[in-house]
Amino acid sequence: MSELPTLPTTVDELLSTVTVPLERRPDGDVVSSRAVHDPATGQVIGLAPVHGAEEVDEAVAMARDIQPEWASWSPAERAAVLNRAADAVDAVAGPLAELLSRETGKPLNGPNARFEVGACSAWLRTAASLEVPEATVVDDGESGGAVGRGRR
Repeated sequence: MSELPTLPTTVDELLSTVTVPLERRPDGDVVSSRAVHDPATGQVIGLAPVHGAEEVDEAVAMARDIQPEWASWSPAERAAVLNRAADAVDAVAGPLAELLSRETGKPLNGPNARFEVGACSAWLRTAASLEVPEATVVDDGESGGAVGRGRR
């Protein structure tokens, strides 16, 4: 797996990576955006893209295209990706918490923005640590559910 890219170290650097200005797509269409306001101050803190059904369909198609590759990976390979994602969250936890606080208006400390960012990392690591049995185990037949690894 490749190295993680250089990660932002301040909220302004982080914000610049998630802000989407008006731009023209290769097909000539303009990608519009809307302002994101800090609810505590009313200040514009960034721009978010505004997409329609076509862009959603494109994103779903891309996800479907890559899913077979993801499905072919072993649980250990998938766990490594989830742990790398957690590492990336941890690396920018401070700026990410500040951005979350600005975007939502929630307090930075206590069981709020910093806690939520830490929980994101913990959820990723927890998912990475779960053991996925190689065999399919069918329940007692009453609920109709089955758990296991593999394709449906």
